[in-house]
Amino acid sequence: MKTVFDIFKNDIRSIVKHFFVLVIVLALAVLPSLYAWVNIYAGWDPYDKTGNLPIAIASRDTGIRATDGHRINSADDIIADISGNKSAKYIPYSSANDAIEAVRAGDVYAAFIFEDGFTYDMHHFEDAVVDEEAKITYYSNIKKNAVASKLTDQIAEDFVADINSDYLSRQLDEYLSDADEVLKDIDTEEAVDTVLDQLTSTRDSLHDFNESLSLILASGNDVTKTLKNSQKHLNKARNQGASDLRSAEQQIKQAKKAINNVSTSLEAKSDQLKSLISETQQLVDDLKNTSDEAAKQELVTKAIAKNDRILTILQDIRGILPKSPETTGGKIAAETLDLMITQSKTVSRLLNSDPTSLELPAALASLKDLRTNDLKPGLDQMLKDIKNGLDRTKPLLASADIVLDDVDPVLDSANSTVKGLGSSLTGLQSMLTSLEAKTDDIIKKVQAADAKDRPAILADMLGNDPEEYSRFLTAPIDVEVEAFYTPVTYGAAMTPFYTIIALWVGSVMLVTILNSAVNRRKYPQITEAQGFFGRFLIFFLIGQLQAAIVVAGDIFLLHCSPAHPLLMWVSAAVTSLTFVMLIYALTLSFGDIGRAFVVVIMMLQIAGSSGSYPIEILPEVFNKIYKFFPFPYGINAMRETVCGMYGHHFLIYLAQLLVFCLVAMAIGMLLRKPFAGVKDFMFNKMKETEVL
Repeated sequence: MKTVFDIFKNDIRSIVKHFFVLVIVLALAVLPSLYAWVNIYAGWDPYDKTGNLPIAIASRDTGIRATDGHRINSADDIIADISGNKSAKYIPYSSANDAIEAVRAGDVYAAFIFEDGFTYDMHHFEDAVVDEEAKITYYSNIKKNAVASKLTDQIAEDFVADINSDYLSRQLDEYLSDADEVLKDIDTEEAVDTVLDQLTSTRDSLHDFNESLSLILASGNDVTKTLKNSQKHLNKARNQGASDLRSAEQQIKQAKKAINNVSTSLEAKSDQLKSLISETQQLVDDLKNTSDEAAKQELVTKAIAKNDRILTILQDIRGILPKSPETTGGKIAAETLDLMITQSKTVSRLLNSDPTSLELPAALASLKDLRTNDLKPGLDQMLKDIKNGLDRTKPLLASADIVLDDVDPVLDSANSTVKGLGSSLTGLQSMLTSLEAKTDDIIKKVQAADAKDRPAILADMLGNDPEEYSRFLTAPIDVEVEAFYTPVTYGAAMTPFYTIIALWVGSVMLVTILNSAVNRRKYPQITEAQGFFGRFLIFFLIGQLQAAIVVAGDIFLLHCSPAHPLLMWVSAAVTSLTFVMLIYALTLSFGDIGRAFVVVIMMLQIAGSSGSYPIEILPEVFNKIYKFFPFPYGINAMRETVCGMYGHHFLIYLAQLLVFCLVAMAIGMLLRKPFAGVKDFMFNKMKETEVL
């Protein structure tokens, strides 16, 4: 140890007594921090400054004429009001074409264009009730700045959501608050027919899904395992004023969850079909290129087995659909499945009778096309129809409870029926049955009424709770956000990433400027270990200065406000120790090759350390190699100190870092001597070039 410290003290004296060298060492200690501070400060709080992003806004809407003769233009009203919006720097354009051209030229990042008919849609109830959206076109210039386009996309989403939830809601409240005014302003017969169409669609969707559940129950399909806990929601449903609506909403939520589970199962079966059809096609193709009879028979056997599985899956899916679906999506799916089953049987017949027939590839291609172009869209549309039906049921049923007095016993009857059922899937089916029956009862009531009474029933249904109905049409979703480990700003959240990069850059600068090898003529008797650690100590000291300076600047200069300031320095100190040891060992053992390897490691780590983007969304190669580099562990350790601790994760990350430190020591102590010849050879060859 004495020799090690003698080398270290000699290095310190050499630095101190040469002023120029001392200045360089101090610069080495400070310069890496500048990299971190500049990047952290540049991205300190970019999302708070989106109000500086220029976005064009213009209108092609001509407006409408009100009953009193004056013109209404909702687009112009929104453009006039949006000037005070701080989410972006909205720039009104008198011409929509000029606004679009400004996006193309890069003068603005995006543009909102209100198309003609916007005002009309916003002020006509009969369009709103059939879910006709107002027309807005959004243009974005992605070339100008990729990140800016993501920000403007979010601004666009919020912009349209605000219009849907605020402006449209206000218009609907105005119409629905007074039923008499509704009857004056719209074609009452058309409105009655519109609502009846919606109710009929709802009833048909519920009927299809209900019939599917019956088939699932009968066949014992595995999907039933995922549909649980629905019975308790039905048992809570009672006609108790406001509580009845809350209970109905909960039932509909449970039904939606069940539909999602069915959707997942059908998606999996669809994916299986895709794979099996492709595999069967490959086997048929192989048949053409095979002359050996035994090999041919083996291929035919495999193809038959694959097709049998295809046929089984098709029959399973067809078995859970209604025999005669009433919704558009259900009809498409059922008809496509029937065609595919027929085609699969044709494939089976050809494989058994004439496996080289030209009809066989065509039949398989037809199967593939039907799955892609008809079956999948049909199943998606069927499930969407059911979900839309459930959405439409909620406000209409809530309103009808007051108007149609004899509807309530339907739900009560369903409650008593479900009490004796033990299966949660049966409970869900009973709940859907009650919703279907209630909807059907509403239809019959309205249809049975005299023509002069039907508008009054409609007005009562819509006028019961205009706020609830407008909320249904604008479809707001309230999300309560509870964030864990929230840093003060985005820049503070990025502090660990840029600080760790700075420590690596600082370590690279050390091996670039300082000599990593001890002068053997001055210490002729030293061992490999003494030479390694003797010179390492000066590298270690400067590395610790770098760590202390960059962390001090993060805290006191940039005010990143870490949850644990002292431990933030500890994480930086351990990270610096690891980086310096690793880079020093590679350079000492391999010379310029080691320095080049260090640069390659840095590039891979910056791109694939999950410092900025989650590792899960990066290319697969980074998912496989990132855990073999020290960057992620240093970043994660510092994140614990900046944002807050979870369990013993901080200590685990430090321990993982120190593993790399031990590996570096092994490289420097064990590989240095065996590779000394390669190192000298490369040095001499580069010297001969008189360039390197």
